[in-house]
Amino acid sequence: MTLPFTSLSNVADEELLEVVLPKPAVRELLTEYGSVQQALLRSYPQELERIRGIGPVKARQLQYLCELAKRIYRVNAKLPPVIRAPQDVFERVVDMQHLPVEQFRVLYLNTKNGILAEETVSQGTISAALVDPRMVFGRAVRLLAATVILIHNHPSGDPSPSPEDIALTRKLVEAGKILDVQVVDHLIVGQGRYVSFKEKGLIG
Repeated sequence: MTLPFTSLSNVADEELLEVVLPKPAVRELLTEYGSVQQALLRSYPQELERIRGIGPVKARQLQYLCELAKRIYRVNAKLPPVIRAPQDVFERVVDMQHLPVEQFRVLYLNTKNGILAEETVSQGTISAALVDPRMVFGRAVRLLAATVILIHNHPSGDPSPSPEDIALTRKLVEAGKILDVQVVDHLIVGQGRYVSFKEKGLIG
């Protein structure tokens, strides 16, 4: 299938996908996941490979295209160079709401809350054992960061903090104090919403 070289804004998602995949494969994706976005953002390449008409090469290509789309979105979204509120953080990491596994990121800020760097520290099941303070604060020391913001997602869509989330945050806050790097917030990202430890009074 080919599309004319005109505006594509009114073309349906499934029609766009049919440019690179056979129609039966697109229909099966929609049946399985409900939408093109859910199919591409919440599935693993191994899951896509099982669908007839995709295969390992096409599944990997789709994964690369998805990653490219995320990066383009983040550029066009004019990400805030300065963090003024938890909403700024959420807008920067909004892609995390679609991740099928937990991921832990850190924003490193200067004394004026300007973003020095963003780093993914851990992926999988987030726990105190997997999020090593040395990984979090080692980069902070190298960047001469004044503060850090912790971020992780809940693939369930519910951003309510668990007892483990609270315990991990306390551990990292205490580690930061030793190095004079303040943990100013911890955001948990859910589906279309977030919880800020700072707003909830869970962090000093």
